[in-house]
Amino acid sequence: MTDKNILERGDFRYAWRRWGDPQAPAVVLLMGLGLSMDAWPEGIISGLLAEGFQVITPDNRDSGDSSRMEAWVTDRRDVVRAIVRTLLGLRVTGEYALEDMALDLERLLDALGIRRAHVAGISMGGMIAQVFACQCPNRVATLTSISSAVGNPRTGLGRLRAVATVAGGGSDSSPAGVERHIRRMLKALSGPKYRPSEAELDEAVRSAPRLGFDGAATRRQLIALLASGNRRAAVKQLTTPTLVIHGKADPLLPFKAGEETARLVKGAKLIAVDGLGHQLPPQLMGQYARWIAAHCHAHPA
Repeated sequence: MTDKNILERGDFRYAWRRWGDPQAPAVVLLMGLGLSMDAWPEGIISGLLAEGFQVITPDNRDSGDSSRMEAWVTDRRDVVRAIVRTLLGLRVTGEYALEDMALDLERLLDALGIRRAHVAGISMGGMIAQVFACQCPNRVATLTSISSAVGNPRTGLGRLRAVATVAGGGSDSSPAGVERHIRRMLKALSGPKYRPSEAELDEAVRSAPRLGFDGAATRRQLIALLASGNRRAAVKQLTTPTLVIHGKADPLLPFKAGEETARLVKGAKLIAVDGLGHQLPPQLMGQYARWIAAHCHAHPA
């Protein structure tokens, strides 16, 4: 594993790793809610490297080794209020939003001297990727939106159990509490064809300290993505070559959210995966790398 690097701007820290040849076309991988860059499976990274790309994996703000926005204090009631306001079509406010997280990425690419990159993200990471493509269309060679959504509450609200599991995590920060939350979340978000084995659950628990799970930071990220509102109109204006990968059994961001994303972006390709939930199962990671690489090769940076 390559060393983590830190981009500093005043008191703000943005952590990132670079894999492969710095002169190769760049694929940026943006992780989802509450998880650090280390949550990206090795199979995706090694697969993209084998296809001739360099891979850049940042820690989104409020995750991993990037800055924690601890001055913004939230609790579960704030999350519930934000969800209710979203469902009612009312504005949600926060200390930052997806647009700020996209700006973090733009500054990193500037610092690395990368004019155009292929940008892929899962879940919240896919939302950041969409916003970045909207804000900086000339910087994005291709967009890959994985298990993500455009902020439309009519298509993007999943099963209440899955939503509650993600939104309600982190009240018990003890090792045992974190372990229970991880096991409960992985089971709740998985699809019928890709249920995690006990060995996979055990490995996820062992990885928890490295992934830096932080319930308070996860709540802040969740409110931040809701604060960006319904992005349908902006996404509909995209001309970036777009690939959408979505599980047909996703309990958190339903398949119809992926269908909507692909429908909004002219020419977008949708890959529907039967029996897949809101997850990155090990047995599919080689295929994910091939799908992303083929999309990138078809539209060089």
